[in-house]
Amino acid sequence: MALSMSEDQFLCCICLGVFIDPATIPCGHTFCKPCLEAYWHTRDTAICALCKTSFTPAPNIQVNMVMRDLVESFKGASGGDEVVDQSSTLAPGEVSCDICIGDRMSKAVKTCLVCVSSYCLEHARVHNARFSRHQLVRPLANLEERMCPTHNRLLELYCCFDKTMLCVACDSHQAPAHLVVTMRVEFLLQKNKAARQIKFVNAFHLALVSKVSMLYDRYNTEASRRVDELEWTASHWNCVLEEDITALMSRVFALERVIGSSDSFELLNNLPSLPPAPPDGIRGPCSVNIPTDLLGNLAEHFMQNMAKLPKMGCFTTNGSAGSEITLVKEFTVEVTPDPSTAHPSLLFRRGSHGCEIRVDRCKIARTFPMSTQRFTQVPCVLATQGFSSHRAYWEVEVEDWVGNGSDVWFVGVATESSMTSQGVSVTPGNGFWVLVHREGRLWPTATTNPANNPMAIVTQMRKAHVGVYFDGRKRLVSFYDIHLGDHLYTYQHVPTNERLFPVFSPDYFRPSIKYANHAMIVKTHTATNPLCGR
Repeated sequence: MALSMSEDQFLCCICLGVFIDPATIPCGHTFCKPCLEAYWHTRDTAICALCKTSFTPAPNIQVNMVMRDLVESFKGASGGDEVVDQSSTLAPGEVSCDICIGDRMSKAVKTCLVCVSSYCLEHARVHNARFSRHQLVRPLANLEERMCPTHNRLLELYCCFDKTMLCVACDSHQAPAHLVVTMRVEFLLQKNKAARQIKFVNAFHLALVSKVSMLYDRYNTEASRRVDELEWTASHWNCVLEEDITALMSRVFALERVIGSSDSFELLNNLPSLPPAPPDGIRGPCSVNIPTDLLGNLAEHFMQNMAKLPKMGCFTTNGSAGSEITLVKEFTVEVTPDPSTAHPSLLFRRGSHGCEIRVDRCKIARTFPMSTQRFTQVPCVLATQGFSSHRAYWEVEVEDWVGNGSDVWFVGVATESSMTSQGVSVTPGNGFWVLVHREGRLWPTATTNPANNPMAIVTQMRKAHVGVYFDGRKRLVSFYDIHLGDHLYTYQHVPTNERLFPVFSPDYFRPSIKYANHAMIVKTHTATNPLCGR
């Protein structure tokens, strides 16, 4: 008797082809033996590809001989194998069907969250026909990462307390106080929260832009108004001063005409007709109130531009150091060493010229009562004159100087509190801003060991004749080689909260020699320029 059988009865639901070595598993479903072995190889447990029935242990797969004969009869009746080509090339980001194997890889169109598998269009139809209540979503990659590692079930819950994802089995072990919601609910909450934050940031940004624009307009308007006020004030006082100058010149001409007359009658007769002097006298500089914030901006702009200038000497003299020395010499002041501050080993005597004082080291240090007003550690002496906001210049010459490594001396400025320093290091930290001579060279710091000095050697002098210039307003101390007319070095940002005194040391740091073979001559020129000491 002939049997009427359709093609669908001989198709494997895994490869969608005609059965090859059909094998029937205990649940009654039949698959190709190679397809079933490959499918189980990708799973931890043996499971039916259709009904998802699991088998423990995995059954021994045997070929169903009856089904194989029927397949052979079907192939003979249909004229050979009908190959169903479901192969396709997956684009990046696309998910493959978990049922299709080998070269028959198809793009998944749905993922079942119950079966934890992805299906192509054909396998999705077969799945929906049997499991219509399963939840299907868009294709999802890496389904293994969505499985609970403890219970091997889908992660579909979220603990708001622990901030972790859970499966249904994990939820049964959670503490009652922990709030557990579905991942969909938590996703919507976080999405709404992010949307509110984006809205707040955008509003805050717009507010800042509006505030900056408003401040810019206000300050621009205020600056323009103040500039107009200053221009009007300058123009007003310019007119007033021109009137005063005209009146004064008229009076001067009239007085000169009267004084030039030899007739006493004419002089006395014309006195009442002379132009009167201005009632308030000669007006001094006008007082203009410039806003402090505007001054601050101008000062900041000025300092930024000043920082870009090369930091050479104290004055701009077209590159001529000799011209710079000529300028600083205008501020020459009288400098006299103060014996009350001198180290016990120092002696003082008037030089061969009346404007010089010699400072020598004696062979045996004298004994003096202990005092905080005298140097005891460093063999040096301060001058009687101190400076804070003034400008001053003086010269020092070392007598009988040979310029070798045995000569160690220094000149510069120091604070009055430097006498209380317990160390022998003449550094700015101890209140000294000096140039130290050692090994025939001058160093801009008090470090006498060249190996430890981080700064370059300033110069190699031919004659020890140094000029020192102090500017309290610019907070700097500059040194000059008088013999060559060169600028040696400038200390900047010198603090002026304490008065600074000229300091001299004819023989600094010579532990192996009892006394110096040279003297330091301090030039005590008296200032003749009216600008001196300002």
